[in-house]
Amino acid sequence: MMKKTNAKRILAAALAGMMALSLSACGEQGGGSPAEGATTESASTAAVAAETKAEAGAAAEPQDSGKTGEEATGGPGRPEAVSQEDWEAMQKEPAFGTTLNYLFNGGACVSAVYLAEALGYYEDYGINAEYIEGESVVITVGTGKCLWGTDHIATMLVPVTNGVDMTFVAGAHMGCKSIYVFNDSEIKTAEDLKGKTIAIHDGIGNSDQNIIYRMLDGEGIDPTSEVEYLDIADSAASVAAMESGEIDASIFSDYFVIANYRDKMRKVCSITPGDGFEGEVCCATAMNNDFLAKNPVHAKYIVMAIKRAGQYARLHSEDAVQLMFDTNKMTGEFENQLEFWDSLDFGLSDAITEEALGNIAADYIRLGVIQKKELTADDVMKLAWTNACPDEAVRGLTVGDPKDVEGRTVEVQQKRE
Repeated sequence: MMKKTNAKRILAAALAGMMALSLSACGEQGGGSPAEGATTESASTAAVAAETKAEAGAAAEPQDSGKTGEEATGGPGRPEAVSQEDWEAMQKEPAFGTTLNYLFNGGACVSAVYLAEALGYYEDYGINAEYIEGESVVITVGTGKCLWGTDHIATMLVPVTNGVDMTFVAGAHMGCKSIYVFNDSEIKTAEDLKGKTIAIHDGIGNSDQNIIYRMLDGEGIDPTSEVEYLDIADSAASVAAMESGEIDASIFSDYFVIANYRDKMRKVCSITPGDGFEGEVCCATAMNNDFLAKNPVHAKYIVMAIKRAGQYARLHSEDAVQLMFDTNKMTGEFENQLEFWDSLDFGLSDAITEEALGNIAADYIRLGVIQKKELTADDVMKLAWTNACPDEAVRGLTVGDPKDVEGRTVEVQQKRE
């Protein structure tokens, strides 16, 4: 049973008590689920949302027709940010005038889809979007219960090749997970992991192991034969196993370590940029294929809203994190969440996302993660990537790519630049 919650009400909800640490759809990020039945209006929280939306104008401007007055309104109901041509096309699509549900379970990594609602970006384009809490993106978006959602590429790519009815439409952010050891461990480099046991937390063959495969492969270690894996229920249990010597290292969400073990653990490998690691695109937004095929103009503006939200998350991180706390979508300590948030390089270009997907697809085929041997990387990309709204179509958009990449069509802008 999924719980449906209108974010426009939650923006005005009374602030619930903060939990010490909670899980989210994309690692242990202190995501915090919305309170059951939270509908009590709070002027202060509503004011936060209104003020935040006003400030968001500096991040990326909505698409504008360049017209004013009656000419700009283009008839009853047309948002100024939508061209007359697109508005006419939207009205012919089956999604027009309906409430569109997307998946959001709280937390930093998957936040852009929610911020697009909280900041009014979907509404700018005449789209009534409401989040739903539920199971994974693969289950909800793949079946059409939700129409879009964000998660690890490592979680979603193999199901896409196995026929799950969704495709990636935007990159979300870099990094968020690393292999950690205790500071006093004899393991100093990735090479030292050979012959060791590494903990994962979501089962053999799932995202944690898939991420480790590519990290180790990139370091010249055969992840299929030169290390052992132990599936442990949760991160806290993995820490206990490290302390007892049952395992030698573990993959963790960077937030989990920042919040709990920042002075006791260090990274050996990471997909998060910094600390000597190049990093890699970690998460992406996927959209239901049937919805996309029948509603391409709606899809364009949904992705446009999400890209603007990703830019806002990067350039106005303090305000974005505060909004997450104020609407009960995040728990823990503000400074820890902000440090983690700023490490993610939200709002990536189509070019870096497409490049990462192609590299991941090729590696998964070579390493046997994708088991359909007849598939090539190009075949996977045809299934997995749809550019529903090119970066250059979003007025004022900049991106957070931490490295140069061929084919990028907009400028890179980092926080406080």
